[in-house]
Amino acid sequence: MASRGVPESFEPAAADVLAKIAVSVISHGQGELVLPLLHELAEIGGQLSLRVIVTENLPSSAGAFQPMASPLYDSLILNPEPKGFGANHNAAFAGCESDFYCVINPDIRLAGAEPFSALVSALRKAAGIAAPCVRNSAGGLEDSARHVPTLGRLARRAILRQRQADYNPEGLGKAVDWVAGMLMVFNADVFRQLGGFDERFHLYCEDVDICLRTHLQGYSVHWVTSVSVLHDAQRDSRRKWKYLAWHVESMTRLFLSRSYFAFLRRRAGAGRAAS
Repeated sequence: MASRGVPESFEPAAADVLAKIAVSVISHGQGELVLPLLHELAEIGGQLSLRVIVTENLPSSAGAFQPMASPLYDSLILNPEPKGFGANHNAAFAGCESDFYCVINPDIRLAGAEPFSALVSALRKAAGIAAPCVRNSAGGLEDSARHVPTLGRLARRAILRQRQADYNPEGLGKAVDWVAGMLMVFNADVFRQLGGFDERFHLYCEDVDICLRTHLQGYSVHWVTSVSVLHDAQRDSRRKWKYLAWHVESMTRLFLSRSYFAFLRRRAGAGRAAS
């Protein structure tokens, strides 16, 4: 990928020019949606040593991503059977030799702004997970950085129809409870130590879970507010019963998990110590 040209608008910070990042993109019969992202990744690939892995989770569908004569990726995985979010990204990570590992949704757009250098810089200062601000097509801030979910917080968000981030985006970045899985960058060693995503979460909440486990292992979760990407949120759980069922199942699994209770105990202990 070193031969790819880099336009001036994508020029990364000099300190992170040699960053080696494996990037995992999952297509669910979304070939036309994936291609624009791959073109953007190709434009910055030479400077940042990106290794792009595309997984087609629905290879028999009409919109499936097709192998290309001049590929915009380094590896293409065609699943014989569909897998969940975490299982797909874990499989893409297998054999990863890069310093950093990025999972990114196919409907993310970089829009001329290269976010990886700032995310890598944050992870070089404090290992763990880093994610950018996420904005919608109108420029509004998405709810991609949040406090640990509780029944009370979920009820307030539903009643008040809140969709904004729980944290103030001012400044260059800050530590947060969790960041959404639409774009996350990990130190590869941290992802490996955590055992990747918990594959018992088929869809939804695997990002919350891995962030909580990251905190519990003594690592950091960074919301890097100095950079932004664009995202067209689908909100499928509010439109399709299948997705709603997955969402409820995953939320229940999260609330009953050891990592969830351990994080809340640690948070309560820190609060008592501070008072």
